[in-house]
This record gives sequence, C-alpha cells and structure tokens, in this order.
Amino acid sequence: MRVFLYEYITGGGLLALDDATPPSGSLLREGAAMLKSLAQDFCAVPDVEVSILRDARITSLVPPSVVERVVNSSEEHVKQFDAGAAEADWTVVIAPEFDRVLLNCVRRVESVGGRLLGPEPSFVELGTYKDATLAHLAALGIRTPHGFQFRGGDPVPGSLHFPAVLKPLDGAGSQGINVIATRDAFPQVPCGTFWLEEFQPGAPVSISVFSGPKGRVFLPASQQLLSDDGTLGYLGGRLPIDEPLRSRAESLAVSVVDALPSFLGYVGIDVILGESEELDCVIELNPRLTTSYVGLRHATQQNLAATVLELAEGASPELCFDLSPLEFSADGTILPSQIGDEKTR
Repeated sequence: MRVFLYEYITGGGLLALDDATPPSGSLLREGAAMLKSLAQDFCAVPDVEVSILRDARITSLVPPSVVERVVNSSEEHVKQFDAGAAEADWTVVIAPEFDRVLLNCVRRVESVGGRLLGPEPSFVELGTYKDATLAHLAALGIRTPHGFQFRGGDPVPGSLHFPAVLKPLDGAGSQGINVIATRDAFPQVPCGTFWLEEFQPGAPVSISVFSGPKGRVFLPASQQLLSDDGTLGYLGGRLPIDEPLRSRAESLAVSVVDALPSFLGYVGIDVILGESEELDCVIELNPRLTTSYVGLRHATQQNLAATVLELAEGASPELCFDLSPLEFSADGTILPSQIGDEKTR
C-alpha cells in the first residue's frame, strides 16, 4: 500500500511566493512536527510505502525509508504533488485553511484521481470558514460564541460584549488572533474579512476524532496551552484533563460529530469548557490533522496511523490510552508534566 503524506509548509507550498526566504515560524514548527510523527507511524505499518514532498530549502525530517520528492520550484511542486496523489492508494493532506489552501489541495487530490485519507472537499469547505461552521452547529442546538463577520472599516457591532476575539475568517494555527479587552481598545483592522466573536472564559480543550465508513474513535480530550499575550498562540497540550471536564468535552465532541456530515480520516474540534456545562461551547472545527496528534501518539502503545487506515478500510478498531500525565510542546517535544499549573483561556 502506498501512502502520500503532504504537509504544505515543509512540502514546497510556499515556493509559489516571490519571497525566497526559507519557511519559518510557528506554522513550520507545527507542520514539521505533524509530518515527522505521521511519517514515523505510517512507516511502522507493515507493507506501507510512504512518500512525501520536501521543499529543497528544508532538511529532511522523516525516516530514511520514506520516499522524498524534493522540489525546487512552484512548477515542480505542482507536478510532484499531482504525481504523488495519483500514484498513492491514500493521500493525507496537512495544510492551513487560510486562502483556501487546504480546500484547494484536497480538491486537487480528487482531480488527479487520488483518494483522500481525510475529509472530502465539501466537509473541508464547511470547516474552513468559521461563520459557516458555527452557524451550522448553532442551527442544530450546539452552543457557539456570539459573533459576526467583520471587515476592515466596519463599525463595531453595538451588541458585541467585550472582551472579544478578532480572527481571520479562514485562519489556522492561531495566526492573526487578537484578544480585545474593551470597545475603546478596538484596533485599526486591515482590509480583509474577519470573524469577531465574544471571548469565552474557561478551559480551552481539543478533541480529536478518527472516522471511517463503519465507525469512529474519539481520542482523549487534551487541554490546549495558549499564550497570555493577547494572541492565544498555541504552545502545546496537556492530558489528561480531570473529570467532570473530560466527560463534558467528549460529550460535546460527540454532539458536534453527530451534527456534521460523515467524514473519513482525522478531524479536530476546539471547545471551551465554562464554569458549568451550560456554558461549554464550540470554538472551531479543524478538518485535517492537528498538532494534538504529536502528543496523543505518546499516550498509547497502539499505532494511530494504523488505526486511521483500518477505519478508512471499513474496520472498527478500538484504542486504549494510558492517561498518565503527559505534556507536549507545539513542536512535538514531550515535556515534564506540570499538572498543577493550569492555564485557561
């Protein structure tokens, strides 16, 4: 079986930009961590051949057994992406939602006859735009933040309560997020379309879900560790979370998945758990692999990539997790746990 893993930042997606500077920053760190972890896991599955694209400006991140297609230009990137997706039995796409990057990638996989080991384009489109995601869930009775689509130059809605959060409508990886304390502190907003929502106090939690034609597996809820500098930057995760928060998070995740179209592969759900269950709400949907994978794979002796494959092929596998304290950084580093040092949003 051939599996093509495509991660946008490390795989040459930025070669289309005029800037010749090698990729860097938080998206590179998180993308590299996800690619490395997933490649290691797929390589451990018997009879699986793994291939990737690698931007020539980035050093190799994967085991020697991985077939690397090194790309030096945007044209080469497109050609090799098409070949990798067309030749593989399954393609996993890890890419940011902004500028329709993820959506365009999954559409391209299908256009060349590839088979996605992940949500199909219509699901990705629903998860890309925060207003569409939250409206879909709210219409089915799931609590979401009160928010508005907002454009640079628009007046601040009079019904908006502060603090508030301004974020790109199709953002990814905590990019471009701004927590605004008061109406008077509202910043100058550049041209573009944003999502403006009321800040939700509580514990930020992520729940990952694997799904296939005949079953789905909910992975343990993990606390998100976020920066306190007003950007809510993603620093890593921690698990387990204590009861009853764990059960509340998992129950909310089940409600979300029940409210969504069926999907294949991996989806991440970000929620805020409030002071009481009535205040729990869904913040966003990630229609792709998320950084939580790099930590969750250390909480089980089973191979998570093998589980995703089994589900996709119609099996109903079960996973067992060791819920000993585990903390990990955004780049996948396992850290000494500090369970008493809780950070909430």
